[in-house]
Order: sequence, then structure tokens, then C-alpha cells
Amino acid sequence: MNVLDTLGKLWQQGHGMFGWCTECGSPSRYWADVKARRALQPAMFDIDLAALIHERGKECVVVGLDPIPCPRCGSAKTETRVTTPAKPMYLQ
Repeated sequence: MNVLDTLGKLWQQGHGMFGWCTECGSPSRYWADVKARRALQPAMFDIDLAALIHERGKECVVVGLDPIPCPRCGSAKTETRVTTPAKPMYLQ
């Protein structure tokens, strides 16, 4: 069993990450966008794991990771989630 506890190990095993902004996803933000007739963008955003490793280091732990600012509004009120590889490593 391999423990994936650092960004480097996630990258090595083919995992990815995405984020969710609570500010952009709030109902009040949604209706403000509708009233302004702006194109609605989802509150979810992809995280470039290679760039994050370059910024924070491959030994940066995943649990307790400092917030990643939202690319749309810049808020630090974000949550991150790990995605699984598109194809399991044992099938490659």
C-alpha cells in the first residue's frame, strides 16, 4: 500500500487536483452575475499540480494544505479535492 500524502507522490501516481471557491459558488454571487448579465463561470477550477509543486515543493503535505486562491475572484475561501488518474497505474 502506497500512502499519497505529499504533492510529489500525487503527481508521481498520476493524480490531479481541483478547487472549489465558496465565494463564487454562493447564491448571492450567482444572482449578482445574473443581474449583471455576465457569462456565468463555475465556482470549480482546475489546479495545475506541476505549478503547485514548483511553488510549494514536492514534499508539501496534502492534508492541511494552505488555501489556493480562486483564479476568478482571488478569494482564499477555497477547498481542494484530489482526483484519481484517468487510467489506473496497474493497467498501464
